[in-house]
Amino acid sequence: MLHRLTHRQLEAFRAVIETGKVTAASEVLNTTQPSVSRMIADLEHTAGFELFERRGRQLLPTPEALALYEEVERSFVGLAEISRVIEDIRDFRRGSLLIAGMPALALKFLPDAIAAFVKAEPGIKVSLRARSSQAVLRHLSSQQFDLGFAALDMDHPAVTRRPICTAPMQAVLPLGHPLAVKDRLEPADFDEQPFIALGAEIATRSETDVFLAAGNARPQIVAEAQLSASICELVASGAGVSIVEPVTAANFAAAGRITARPLHPAQPFRYDLLLPALREPSRVAARFLDLIEAQFTALLGD
Repeated sequence: MLHRLTHRQLEAFRAVIETGKVTAASEVLNTTQPSVSRMIADLEHTAGFELFERRGRQLLPTPEALALYEEVERSFVGLAEISRVIEDIRDFRRGSLLIAGMPALALKFLPDAIAAFVKAEPGIKVSLRARSSQAVLRHLSSQQFDLGFAALDMDHPAVTRRPICTAPMQAVLPLGHPLAVKDRLEPADFDEQPFIALGAEIATRSETDVFLAAGNARPQIVAEAQLSASICELVASGAGVSIVEPVTAANFAAAGRITARPLHPAQPFRYDLLLPALREPSRVAARFLDLIEAQFTALLGD
């Protein structure tokens, strides 16, 4: 159980949430500014997590503070219940996570991670939206989503973008294909091969075209698809060969449905992590990211 939690601390917390300033909260509570600051500091020490971020003269509540505030409003006189909520938030027994991800990650990679996460943290509710990389960027700019996963060459002032994993693109072949005897495939290996291409509107398509042109390769394009998973399904069915991003290739290869081989020269592909720039990641989001980074390493190596 938590100790030293007082009704006065919660009054100070509630007043700061509602006014946004310690000075204004002290006026509401008819006390001094140092007294309010001390009560907030004591409450943070008792809770074990930060409640506010200072932006100039204004205090912005953390995601954990907002979760606590909802319960304080409903049960302001029930200190025992509020104490339990604090313990739940601190110990990851309560909270939520809203994620937007590009299809290459949202179809299997992220669901696998979410399944492991909710098993380990059963009190956390996770929502996943599969969107294009550009749509993921728009979602995160609204500040309503906690995490985004995309592949982008653009930024947004309301979004923090950073690489979370870079790995080489992969050639994908039907099982038993003659090219599978090679350790890595060069542009010339694709010459006159039945080939499933990414749609012309996908940025990676132009990079693949440049790779093939470097070896004067002219594959026979028999189909086009927007998603790496759709391309791998076509490859698994024997329609042709292709080049796709590494996560989808690794998942299909691990399932024994296709053969994947690296390219030479290597063609790096970068997955980006997107965060709302106007607030810090919650403790729940940070814990989920630890799992994501471990899963990238397990699937693709260092």
